[in-house]
Amino acid sequence: MPRALSRGDTGKEESALDENRGYQGKRLQSDYGYLLVTVAVVFVLFKVVFQLAYVPTGSMETTVPSKSLMVCWRLPYVVSDPVPERGEVVTFWSDEMGKLLVKRVIGLPGDEISFSGGYVYINGERLEEDYLPQQGITTSDGVFQVPDGCLFLLGDNRAGSWDSRSWSQPYIPVSKLQARVLV
Repeated sequence: MPRALSRGDTGKEESALDENRGYQGKRLQSDYGYLLVTVAVVFVLFKVVFQLAYVPTGSMETTVPSKSLMVCWRLPYVVSDPVPERGEVVTFWSDEMGKLLVKRVIGLPGDEISFSGGYVYINGERLEEDYLPQQGITTSDGVFQVPDGCLFLLGDNRAGSWDSRSWSQPYIPVSKLQARVLV
């Protein structure tokens, strides 16, 4: 038969329940607190330091196979406005296509880009492109004079890439760059 609780017993049980609730609350906070901090750190890392980019097409093959997910270094483009080096693979937002694109930097501000015999010429000198799967297949009509503050970008799959050679606005402002491809 259950024992009747006196007024003093009820207070002790409520106090024990309150302590237990406090312990569970602290445990819940410590268990999920780490999770929340981890999620926040990952969010900041991928919003400020890194970028994930998906390449659905073969425009950068064989360097970047189609349907690839890449990790890109975003920090320099968040804190400053650096001009990348020729040959770097970068991501940028294309207003013309309305999406994030991945291309290789070919022309820097002030460069004259021309094409002859399937090769790219920068300021009259043939560009050595060891990263291309096949040499001597780059074609285009015309000569491109890269304005200050802009870049001329090409895909590595020259026969199957929609890039600066065919865009209505062939020069991408450096300010549109978002990241440099790492992996």
